[in-house]
Amino acid sequence: MILEGFMKKLITIFLMCVMLAAVLSGCGKKDKEVTLGQYKGLSYKKADIAVSDSDLDALLQSLQNKFVTYEVMEDRLGTAVKKGDIVNIDYSGTLVGETVPFEGGTAKGTHLEIGSNTFIPGFEDGLVGIKVGETTTLKLTFPENYYASMAGKAVEFVVTVNSVEKKNVPPITDQLISDYTNKTYTTVESYKEYAKRFMLMQQEVQQEESIKNELVKQVISSSKFGKLDTKQIDSYYNDMITYYSAVAQRNDMSLEHYVLMAENKSMDEFRAELRGLAEDTLKESIVLNEIIAQEKITLSEEQYKTNLPEYLEEYGYSTQADLEAAYGVQKIRQSMLYDMAMQYIYDNATAVTE
Repeated sequence: MILEGFMKKLITIFLMCVMLAAVLSGCGKKDKEVTLGQYKGLSYKKADIAVSDSDLDALLQSLQNKFVTYEVMEDRLGTAVKKGDIVNIDYSGTLVGETVPFEGGTAKGTHLEIGSNTFIPGFEDGLVGIKVGETTTLKLTFPENYYASMAGKAVEFVVTVNSVEKKNVPPITDQLISDYTNKTYTTVESYKEYAKRFMLMQQEVQQEESIKNELVKQVISSSKFGKLDTKQIDSYYNDMITYYSAVAQRNDMSLEHYVLMAENKSMDEFRAELRGLAEDTLKESIVLNEIIAQEKITLSEEQYKTNLPEYLEEYGYSTQADLEAAYGVQKIRQSMLYDMAMQYIYDNATAVTE
């Protein structure tokens, strides 16, 4: 893949999802080798949340993009590409000295606006003057600040210009909103009101989750741990490697290539980071287990059933049976208890407004 903004366009991996997945795969065993630090009466900063007009405008613009269509400009067949054109191209990139196109460097039917600086320097300029229907070879060099595996390397792209196309962006109208929401909202204003409420709720949830994580870190930093179970750290670490490998595979990449593109790190750096995260995860589980024990936090069957829909959505399972088959009831219950312990810390902390 040669898009400059590729890292931002990859599927985002939420750290808490990874950590929770690691917890789910753990044994949930209570480790007594800890002197628990302060977990009541902590303080946290809480920022004001708001949704601006620009936030709503950006949302509507993203909605417009879902309905964008492209129309081949028949009068441009056989004419030369110029700046400002939107072209439909096929391309394949091969590093100089190699015979096989590099991973992620091939695509068909890609839309590219000439002059948008979406691709690496020289790519778009190299298409100016090429006639629609022609194939050309671009001899370029990746920038020095590009991803580590390709930085500064010479590359050749074989590019075919299929067509010049007109981009049709529909206006945001009541009809478009009605079609998009299946008539749940029938006017632009009603949809904006809903979107504002939803975005505020989303910000509130995200802020609360972030605060809970910070509070747990405070507890961990004030706690004293005995010798940590290295086998458990290894288990968490391996779970995370498995998780990232699956994500890379879904994006048709090797793990090493995914790490370079999504994280801009070497595998050694990435493995060291995950090892530290695995240790932090173990400390978190030890602390939360101790709080569960001291505060006698329990999970009723009714609470378990109430929490299940959120877990199904979080992990992409359609039925309770599928989720329980994947992780086991006991491990899911243990994770729910961890959530309850984090909620306990949060409920017993004090907000300080920024």
